[in-house]
Amino acid sequence: MADVFAGVRLLGPPVTDGEYIALSEHETVHLHEYTRIYAVPGLYEHVVQDRLRCTSPQVAVAGFLRAAASLGLEPGSMTVLDVGAGTGLVGELVRHAGVARVVGVDALPAAREASLRDRPGVYADYVVGDFLLGDGLREALRPYAFGGLVSAGAFGGTHATPRALENALAILPPGAPVAFTIDERWMDASDPDGFGAAVERLIADRRLELLERTRFQHRVTTTGEPIFYQLVVGRTAPVPAD
Repeated sequence: MADVFAGVRLLGPPVTDGEYIALSEHETVHLHEYTRIYAVPGLYEHVVQDRLRCTSPQVAVAGFLRAAASLGLEPGSMTVLDVGAGTGLVGELVRHAGVARVVGVDALPAAREASLRDRPGVYADYVVGDFLLGDGLREALRPYAFGGLVSAGAFGGTHATPRALENALAILPPGAPVAFTIDERWMDASDPDGFGAAVERLIADRRLELLERTRFQHRVTTTGEPIFYQLVVGRTAPVPAD
């Protein structure tokens, strides 16, 4: 596989608009131009997992499994929701850990296509949708009795918003284990519109019971600087009665 991508070069990051990769002498794409990158089998994993040493999928899945174990839950009996499923790496890791069924959700049709192409059979279902849009996605997920949620890098920045996180957690039953990773730049609780404030609201409103909150190195940039994320692990909790 390395020989297939021998000509791929990492560029940037320019100060203005982020990181790029040169696919060939004639084509350069932004690192987050997912539709183009997903179109090439294995390219996303080569660049992000191998070259940029991304650890979020492994960290998120390990956190989820710790939460499930601490709650006395058996993975083999669970249906887990994978938010921002991408090419399916998180789903694959969760299944290898013994989880019975995984349902993926991603806003990009190209992500679903890549996952079904590269990791057939990992997901019981893979739904294209956005948790900000509400009813349509909720209806598509209604047949599944989810027992937990895992997400690696799907929230924050140009990805899903704090409202999407709240909507995703809302479809889980009380006591379900959850684990998600978010860039620490978006976790400043002093920003009322940021993820830090959203997580604090979820905890204060008893919609989320925090079990762990850990800083870790998510990956490096295309020029080698570390990027740090936070792992948030918890379980859904019932909203108190009025």
